[in-house]
Parts: sequence; C-alpha cells; structure tokens
Amino acid sequence: MHEASIVQNLLEVALEKAKDYKANKITLIRIKVGEFAGVNQEALKFAFENFTKQTIAEKASLQIIPSPLLGKCQECDEVFEITKNSFKCSKCNSLKIDIISGQDLYIQDIEIE
Repeated sequence: MHEASIVQNLLEVALEKAKDYKANKITLIRIKVGEFAGVNQEALKFAFENFTKQTIAEKASLQIIPSPLLGKCQECDEVFEITKNSFKCSKCNSLKIDIISGQDLYIQDIEIE
C-alpha cells in the first residue's frame, strides 16, 4: 500500500509548515489528486487517520480535490479532458497529445491554528 508512504510524506510537509508558523494545531489538509495518479482515495484516508494520531494533525480533516486528466494537442493546441476511452484530441482527433494535468498529487493548502 503506497498510500501509507504518500500520507507519511504529506504529513511530514504539513507538520514542518505548521512548525514554521508556530501552529498548535492543523485543522485541514487539502490535497489535489490527479485522476491518473494511481492513488486509492479510501486507502489514503485510512492511512491519514492512522498517521495523524498523537500529532497536532490528529483532529485534522483531509480534503481530496480531484484533478481531471487533461491533454494538450500538439497539432492544434486544444486543451481537453481525456477520457478513459479516448486518448485523442477532441477537436482534430490527433493522437499527438501532451498530458498537462491529472497525474499530480500535492498539498494545495493547510489550515492551522
């Protein structure tokens, strides 16, 4: 379960930022998770509940914001949402596309007290 190591890393960053601001408590960690990031959201939430115990983030909420898989056509510069059934440009049908979003996973923001 690589979600555990993801949560460990996210929590480490959040705790360090909270320490920088001399916070006593983390109330919310909001993360952006790409549709194709290969992350099981339920496993992520489960790991979060376990790894935050006995930390200043113990009562924090984890908010997961989905990020759709977006592509940009190399032929016509169209930006479009890629569906699981179609990895081609929605405008010109070209297969020459660059992935520009949807594989990402990062902390968007943290709320502290």
